[in-house]
Amino acid sequence: MALDGMFLYQLRQELAEKALGARVDRIHQPAREEIIIALRWKGGAGKLLLSANAGSPRIHFTEAAPENPKQPPMFCMLLRKHLGSARLIRIEQLGLDRILHLVFESVNEMGDLVELTLVVEIMGRHSNIVLVDHSGRIIDAIKRIDAEMSSVRQILPGMLYQSPPLQEEKLDLLNTRPDQAVERVAAAGGREISKALLQTVQGMSPLTCREAENYAVRGADIRAGEMDEQQKKRLEEWLSMLQLRLREHSGVPTILLEPSGKPRDFSFLPIHQYRGALTIREMKSYSALLDSFYAERDLMDRMKQKSHDLLRLLANTSDRIAPLLETGFF
Repeated sequence: MALDGMFLYQLRQELAEKALGARVDRIHQPAREEIIIALRWKGGAGKLLLSANAGSPRIHFTEAAPENPKQPPMFCMLLRKHLGSARLIRIEQLGLDRILHLVFESVNEMGDLVELTLVVEIMGRHSNIVLVDHSGRIIDAIKRIDAEMSSVRQILPGMLYQSPPLQEEKLDLLNTRPDQAVERVAAAGGREISKALLQTVQGMSPLTCREAENYAVRGADIRAGEMDEQQKKRLEEWLSMLQLRLREHSGVPTILLEPSGKPRDFSFLPIHQYRGALTIREMKSYSALLDSFYAERDLMDRMKQKSHDLLRLLANTSDRIAPLLETGFF
């Protein structure tokens, strides 16, 4: 999936334009690693979904209405206690990393206004949702991480919250000249251009890196150190276009579909590398993209699982009946 730091940068702007100043109306936890925060603002309302599920970590507005458990989980109750009627005042991103800080203004038990931060870490199996107080200490997390689970970084109530280590060796394209990135990629020698880009530029997904390589060398099998001046210039041109889209928030929410209709991937850029093998569908917003992508993917996965279960039932039934047919029991 391509929910990389650059995609999140576009999504953050969309969320901020819609939800800044909104107040928390309700909070639910329909699944073990998912939170839905219902927000209300002047003239509108929306449901913000936060997921720390390893297979589908994300944040976006959703139209889905999942069934909630009769008894709210403890983390849900804690969020209701601290964020009930709170106001969302800032949405911050650490560079182009996959971490968002939702900063809320809330009233504490003493009646004082305080800032609380809901940190959404979108990092595959390490994804998490962490509530942090005004002093930077962890109130709780949807996934508690103790020393036995990680010797590097624990997430436990009362501890000071520390962000995952930033990949400082990578270049932030928002603050880097594209030609500097190209030169570093070229210095990677025999590595594939897309993989060299992935290790060079912060926030790029494999899909975006392959798209850059496809534009630069037009499908030729060329390694990073083998690019000629024209190919380097084309790569610089593509990175300049990417940089401009990031700065102007002018991305295009795009879903890539397999011939069967199953969603394969998504991006904030037009994708040309598949040359017609996948169907391209543009969406009206990033939230609509993610809502549709995961809903369709989950539906197809459930249908596939049900088909598999049915075939297994038929096979088992056939295995039981075959001996009876051979003995003439029927």
